[in-house]
Amino acid sequence: MSKKTIFSIVLWLAALICCLLLLDRAMRRDDGERKYGEFFSSETGFDVLFLGTSRMMDSVQPMELWRDYGITSYNLANSSEVLDVTEQVLRIAMEHHMPKVAMIDVFYVHHAVDEAWTYPYRHMFYDEIPLSRSKFEAVRATLPKSEWTEFLMPFSLYHSRWEELITGTAERMVDCEPYMMGSELRAGYSSEHTFSRTKKVHEGELPGYDALRRIAAMCREQGVTPVFVALPGYATWEEQKMMNAVEHVAQECGAVFLNLFDAEGLEIDPQRDCYDYLGHMNPDGASKTTAYIGAWLRENHGLADYRGQAGFAHWEENLKEYEAHRARVWPQ
Repeated sequence: MSKKTIFSIVLWLAALICCLLLLDRAMRRDDGERKYGEFFSSETGFDVLFLGTSRMMDSVQPMELWRDYGITSYNLANSSEVLDVTEQVLRIAMEHHMPKVAMIDVFYVHHAVDEAWTYPYRHMFYDEIPLSRSKFEAVRATLPKSEWTEFLMPFSLYHSRWEELITGTAERMVDCEPYMMGSELRAGYSSEHTFSRTKKVHEGELPGYDALRRIAAMCREQGVTPVFVALPGYATWEEQKMMNAVEHVAQECGAVFLNLFDAEGLEIDPQRDCYDYLGHMNPDGASKTTAYIGAWLRENHGLADYRGQAGFAHWEENLKEYEAHRARVWPQ
């Protein structure tokens, strides 16, 4: 085989790979880009990262933290995210922007990494990461080998996107816009449900404990303060008992535990402040929770106030868009 033939084959293969990568990107839904795009493109970085499940995604509004405290933050939380995945999200996030504080939602402390029904949600974050060693390690750590190809080269998953692209029938997976810094706003009330608080504690090991220990160790190595957070809202007694139990894990590994079910001054009424029985906050509940966390961060961590400083004008622009969006979603 001549050198010219070999060169032609290599060139053809390179072109094929480039085409597949371009098609892979073109065929993807835009949910991940809307949710995580601002994080990866940011030039200013973030002092606080919020991670965990959709309860965290709906409970904390980074633009309100900016408006009221000048804190730069990003909400990286995702639907049905088990703590083993949160560990990988934080690890990759810290490769791009090193925060001062990482706040981890512990609602899924009782869920194991191998629960297959959560796999589709993992695409939201993993699909936004370029093919790399970090991505491979994250996929390998959180998915069975049978899923690796789909998550490392997910083109095949999106073959049905042709119909969606042509007809415009795709439904959003997350109600998020780039200027919201990863959070979402959902309107509504869940007044038909009831809630009661228990301070009882689950006995025994839970699937998410080891991930929390590793997260705390990773944060200490990087000089980041880990904060484990139990977010208020609807939760069964069993769910509350498991979240309450995280306190002893936090003490064990030197992390802070912030149990907002019992936070003095944070008056969350699930019937008025949640939009569903799963404990997701509506805009009123999110504003209350965000204000409390902002005051707590300012008092306990002395984070910088970047309002008015050079290089942060885009935060003010995002704030205007966020407030207009909130007024449309929640014209109360």
